[in-house]
Amino acid sequence: MTVFLTLLTAFVGYLLYTRYVPVRGVKCIKKDQLSSQPLLVDLRDYSDSAKEVVVGAIALPIAYIKRHHDGLPAAGIVVIASDEIEKNIGIRLLKRYGHNVKGYALINNPCKCKKYLAEFAS
Repeated sequence: MTVFLTLLTAFVGYLLYTRYVPVRGVKCIKKDQLSSQPLLVDLRDYSDSAKEVVVGAIALPIAYIKRHHDGLPAAGIVVIASDEIEKNIGIRLLKRYGHNVKGYALINNPCKCKKYLAEFAS
């Protein structure tokens, strides 16, 4: 029974980690700086990305990453997502398949990284 509870706790902990803990080394990018980035990958659902189009972005929802990640270059990807969970899962999947994700932008939520918040505090 103890082994089962330990395995269950580890599994639930892993699920919570992949969804809610940010990926280290991936920087927040402001929405107005997206045009200067080399490759934008939009992880939002097709219905959401069609409502608010990001010019020059490749639409690749999270559900399609496993099948279509081969079409992306390995270096210099900036992820566009609608919320933190979508961002964390998408970045982890892209990194698992060997892509270098160097930044992200949240469309519906402002950037919450410390540098971005410090600019508004001063």
